[in-house]
Amino acid sequence: MTHFFSTFTKILGFLTAILTFIIIIGLIISFINRSSDKSSFTYLQGDKASANKIAILNINGPIISEPTNFYNITGMGNFDAIYPSLIENYLIDLQQEEVLGLIVSINSPGGSVSASHTIYNLFNQFKIKNNIPLYFYSTDMLTSGAYWVSLSANKIFTNYGALIGSIGVKGPDWIYYNSPTSLSTGLLGNAVESPKGIELFSNTAGISKDILNPFRQPSKKEISQLQNMVNNIYNDFVNLVSSNRKIEKNIVVNEIGAMIYNSKEAQKHYLIDGQKNINETIEVMAKELNLDNTNIISNNKKNLFNFQKFNFFMNVLDNKQYTLNENLINKKFCNNIKNEFSVTTFNFYNSMC
Repeated sequence: MTHFFSTFTKILGFLTAILTFIIIIGLIISFINRSSDKSSFTYLQGDKASANKIAILNINGPIISEPTNFYNITGMGNFDAIYPSLIENYLIDLQQEEVLGLIVSINSPGGSVSASHTIYNLFNQFKIKNNIPLYFYSTDMLTSGAYWVSLSANKIFTNYGALIGSIGVKGPDWIYYNSPTSLSTGLLGNAVESPKGIELFSNTAGISKDILNPFRQPSKKEISQLQNMVNNIYNDFVNLVSSNRKIEKNIVVNEIGAMIYNSKEAQKHYLIDGQKNINETIEVMAKELNLDNTNIISNNKKNLFNFQKFNFFMNVLDNKQYTLNENLINKKFCNNIKNEFSVTTFNFYNSMC
């Protein structure tokens, strides 16, 4: 029996050593791949030897301000969100690729006003600086802040069935508890009971410093000021749509409004340039550039050493990290929408927050 346990211990130790070695090698290879890659873009289709490069940049998810401390090693915790520094990094890589044209494939309900405005400027400046055509393309959703960003493009195309529009702005929420007696959080969300119980005392200086305080009603002046701020951002959005899509402002405000349209209706309202799939969109750009052969590159996920296949526990960690990052994004997105000015599709906001 002693001999059996001795042999078993040696075998277990040997297997553990092999497993540890595989994990370490996987980490090293993945780190080297990430450190040595000059670009996030790889060959997708066409003539690989051709210098006529057209890039497809795939971005998906809500538009948020900069995320904080997302842990992501060896591909763990991949998540879908759009934020300024992500776009900046992609555009730096594209600068090295010397592309002749850029197609941004985006599916997004929108999000933060400031992030949408910043990303719009990033794409617009890149287009002007490099003197290249910029197209936007969407298979499913191009609404609100995402549509704002797409206005940087020379042309906008969407697939059949895509949702487009929602040209509007939402201000921060001000929820008022009318004489609550108790506040509680349960399975179905927050619960508030009335009349006359809880009092809130806070130390502030300056009129409206405690704006959005749920324990007091907003004044008429505060409501008016918040509405004016929303209106100003909305006017900027409308002006951008009007100038970039060549649509009269009164039509944008009174006819198009903040409704969502399918691709056929969106084209009728001149919000997009046509209904096409991605390959047809590539063909339109190639024709505009007078290119007979093209080298299509994209930021599709790279094939890193996938050591999760060797280790069940690493796969579990990956799933947990994905869930963590997803929750962080949802929290960041909802915080942007509830407490800041936002351009997002309202139903998407309700479902996430």
